[in-house]
Amino acid sequence: MAEPTRGEFTRKFDREILNDESAADEEREAQRMRLLAEDKTLEQEFEKILAVLDYRAKWLQSRFPECQDQKGVDFRGRRFEFFNKGKCMGWIEFRTRLTDSQLGIMIESNMQLEGAFPRRHDYVTFPKEKVSLDKAKQFVEAKIMQFASPWQDRYGT
Repeated sequence: MAEPTRGEFTRKFDREILNDESAADEEREAQRMRLLAEDKTLEQEFEKILAVLDYRAKWLQSRFPECQDQKGVDFRGRRFEFFNKGKCMGWIEFRTRLTDSQLGIMIESNMQLEGAFPRRHDYVTFPKEKVSLDKAKQFVEAKIMQFASPWQDRYGT
C-alpha cells in the first residue's frame, strides 16, 4: 500500500463517523509503516553501541593476550574472559537491550575477578532515538578500567 493519502484526523473521522472501512485499513498500514521505521532507527542505535564494543574488543585483545572474546553469546553485546595459566580468572561483559519499559536502550556491564572482587553490575540508559556515543564510550571505558586495574595488580606481568 502506498503512503496514506488522508491525515490521521481524517482517517479517524472517516472510520468512526462515516464508518469507512478503507480508513481503518489505511490506519493499519500507516501504523505498520511507523513501526517498521521505528525498528530500523532502533537497530541503527544498537549498531552504534556495538561498534564501540567491537573497537574495544580489538583494543583489549591487543593489550591483554590472555583475553578471549567469547563468540556465540546469547545476548546482544560482548563477553571477554581473562585467563591466567589456562584458567579463567575473570570476565567482563557488556549487554545491550531495551529497558523494561521499552522506552530506552540500556548498556549493562557485568564483571567478576577471582580473588579481587565478586560479581559487579552497572548500567547506563539512553533514549531510543539518540544514543550518545560519547556517553556510551565513557561507560565502556570506565568499566574496562575498573576491571583492568585489579587484573593487572593481581595477574599482570
